[in-house]
Amino acid sequence: MPIAKTTLTEGGQAYATAGLFVGPVDHTETITVDVSSLTNAEVDAKGFLKPGTPLTAAGALLDEDDAVYGVVIEPVKVHTSNSGLSSVTDDVPVTLAKIGQLNRDLAEDNLGRAFSADELTGFAASGIVLTQT
Repeated sequence: MPIAKTTLTEGGQAYATAGLFVGPVDHTETITVDVSSLTNAEVDAKGFLKPGTPLTAAGALLDEDDAVYGVVIEPVKVHTSNSGLSSVTDDVPVTLAKIGQLNRDLAEDNLGRAFSADELTGFAASGIVLTQT
């Protein structure tokens, strides 16, 4: 019997998901995310929404005075790549963590950037606590 090689993943960016939250995540919810509102800062080159991305209840990125409704728990395939996201009209279901302690260091590493001032203000108005380790 021949042995077949199977590739389970495409490789590429590895994300920290196991240590993304300190302790349990008490509440999760699946919301619809408007892919056209995302940028390549939140979606990697292979089209995955990065874990640790904070979103509003409407499934959009945070603006001034928005509270963080939840944080993306794991990578979610939203597009074939991160180019041309503004032309995408599909909405994608994404599960968010709504209450818990987010490891800020790991979340920012996953995003490849520091949280913006709007995001930090949004965390202060939400049920998600930022911790640094």
